[in-house]
Amino acid sequence: MTSSPPLVVTKADGTQIDHIGLACRDLDEGVRWFRDATGVEPRVHKASPGLPFQNAYVRIGDATFLEILGPNPGYKGMAPLNSLLKRFSEPTLWFWYVSTDDFEGLETGIREAGRCIERKIEMEAAADTGPAFVTTFVMASIGPGFWPVYPNIIQWKGDVREFLKDLPIVPIQTFSVVVGQQFETTKQFFESTGIDGACLQVSSDQKSYLSLTLETPEKGPVTFKNEVESLGSLTVLKVMLKDLMGCL
Repeated sequence: MTSSPPLVVTKADGTQIDHIGLACRDLDEGVRWFRDATGVEPRVHKASPGLPFQNAYVRIGDATFLEILGPNPGYKGMAPLNSLLKRFSEPTLWFWYVSTDDFEGLETGIREAGRCIERKIEMEAAADTGPAFVTTFVMASIGPGFWPVYPNIIQWKGDVREFLKDLPIVPIQTFSVVVGQQFETTKQFFESTGIDGACLQVSSDQKSYLSLTLETPEKGPVTFKNEVESLGSLTVLKVMLKDLMGCL
C-alpha cells in the first residue's frame, strides 16, 4: 500500500520554510536597516501600481528567502495591509510561509485539525533581472484571525529557485517560533498537518515571538527577534480608521 505524499514540502536542504517576512513602514528604510544590520544589500522589486505593498528580497537558503515588505507609496487606494504596515516603528518579523504541492489537500488537513484557511488569493511573481521568469502562486493564512505562530501557506506554480537564483544570499542559521500560551495546541496542530515542529520553543514569559538568525558574511551571526500579535477583524478595522484619520 503506497502512502500519500506529505502535504507540506520539505526542501532539498531539509527545511520546510518557504519564506519569512520582515514588515516595515517604509521599504527604503527597511532595506537600509537590513543592510546596516547584516552588510547584505537586498534586491528591491519594482512596485506595481495596483498593489498596496512593495517588497525586497534576500535569499536565505536553497529555495528559501526573506521578504522585506513595506507600503507601496504609489498606491492611491485604502487597503488593510497598507495600513497595518504603517504601524511598525522598526522592521519586524511578522510572518512566515511553508509551501505545498497540494493546496486543496493541505486546506482540508487544516480544517480537519480544527482551523481554517483565510485570505486566499492567487498572484503572479516576476523576476526583475536576468532571464524572463514569471510564475503564479496561490497563498493564504491559517485562521481564524492572524496569529504569526502559525505559518501562512503557498503553492508555487513554477520553480521558485528560478525566481531566487540572482538574489544576494545570507544563509539562515536558525529559525524559531517561541510560543507562550497554547504551546501544546500549536504542537498538536503542526503534527496533524505535517508542519515540522522542530522550530517550536516554549516561551519563558508567556509571550510569543519569531526569531531568525542569519549567518552574515561580514558580521557573523545576526539575530532578529520580535513579539508576535494576534490580529482579528476588529483590530484591523481600528487600524484602518486610524490611517484614514492620519494617526498612524
